[in-house]
Amino acid sequence: MPSDPVKTLHWRWWLTIFVAALLMRSAWGTTRFLRADDPTVLEFPDEEQYWMMARSLWNGEGLRDELGFRATRMPLYPGVLSAFTAIPSGVLAAKAAQWLVGALAAGLTAAVAATLFDRRIGLIAGFLVALDPFLTFFSSLLLTETPFVTALVALWWMLSPMTRRDPRIRAGSGSDRTPGEGFGRWIVVGLLSAVCVYLRESSLGLVIGAMGFVVICRRFEGKVVIGATLSLGVVVAALVPWAARNQAVTGDWCWLTHRAGISLYDGVGPQASGESDLGAVKQSEAVRGIDEVAWNRYFLDHAVSAIKADPGRVLELAGVKLTRMWNPIPNVETYRSRAVRWFSAAWTIPTFALAAVGVMLLSIGKLRGGLRTAMFLLLPAMYFSAVHSLFVGSVRYRLVAIPMLEILAAVALVAIYDRIRPHAATRGE
Repeated sequence: MPSDPVKTLHWRWWLTIFVAALLMRSAWGTTRFLRADDPTVLEFPDEEQYWMMARSLWNGEGLRDELGFRATRMPLYPGVLSAFTAIPSGVLAAKAAQWLVGALAAGLTAAVAATLFDRRIGLIAGFLVALDPFLTFFSSLLLTETPFVTALVALWWMLSPMTRRDPRIRAGSGSDRTPGEGFGRWIVVGLLSAVCVYLRESSLGLVIGAMGFVVICRRFEGKVVIGATLSLGVVVAALVPWAARNQAVTGDWCWLTHRAGISLYDGVGPQASGESDLGAVKQSEAVRGIDEVAWNRYFLDHAVSAIKADPGRVLELAGVKLTRMWNPIPNVETYRSRAVRWFSAAWTIPTFALAAVGVMLLSIGKLRGGLRTAMFLLLPAMYFSAVHSLFVGSVRYRLVAIPMLEILAAVALVAIYDRIRPHAATRGE
């Protein structure tokens, strides 16, 4: 394993991948701007809510949603968006900034793949993320998907060298530490983990699980256990100001948000169908006029009651949600034209199939890394599949797993190429 992930891929290749990703995202976004009657109009309800909260924050009214609630979203994304509300065409500027952030994910994916495997797999994985149509599409929406994907891939890059010992460390050398690994790296891991949680609160379990995975891979080495504990301490310390702020403005020491209740109810309540219908749920007569702490508790209690009352129905809904989440074509009717369906399927189905081949090759020990590397790359897909078997399912919720799956697809592509290359050379003779 390389001692320094940065050096596994030449900067010129990294820049090429970044530019390719940026061109894809900016070309798609610009095309949408030119075709729209009003390019500043936001398309989805969550976009409108984030922009509303950003404006509220910039205007000195604090972080407030359309109901006046103060802690229903994590503050990082609306906080960054708030700076764009103060400039002309702020919506367009914010989307352009997201193209840059989204393009970074492609380069970081290449770095993860090169660290775990080699330069060829890094290059292919980077270009797959750069050209991915779903990641490109969502980069022009004011949603947390794009920055969250980039933050999580950066976290995986930091963790990648620590999933196993460097084979160059000789027995009896007196060092059990991967080169480049130290408490400084663990602090960065903690900071990136905190960024992930501040973007999307549901990622808390994933970042904790990722650190635990590294500890297990390293067989509970003392320095690794201390480092992981340090990272978790950074996450907790980062959340303290947010929890204290929530105590001050809502009267509840809330470490994350007051959104868990309605989100779970949206997924398992009596009205649940697998897709989101928050607009109707928010208008429920039973919750009108109550404060957000009681509002959250009401929906949480009723969601738990629904699960206890009919667990079989909840299991059936889980299948519907996972089908929606991993659907090779978009679920939204607006984006289900014949051409879009065929194009989406033509990209997604081969990618998923190649990722499955990559997992198989790693699991049977045919490639460097083995099962633990496959599991490390599958963690986001498995975690968010579990989460959204309870909460609503949507294509957007699988995006965070796509860069890791495309690394696995790159593993399969390189293995297939290496398999057929000798035969191609023989035919050429």
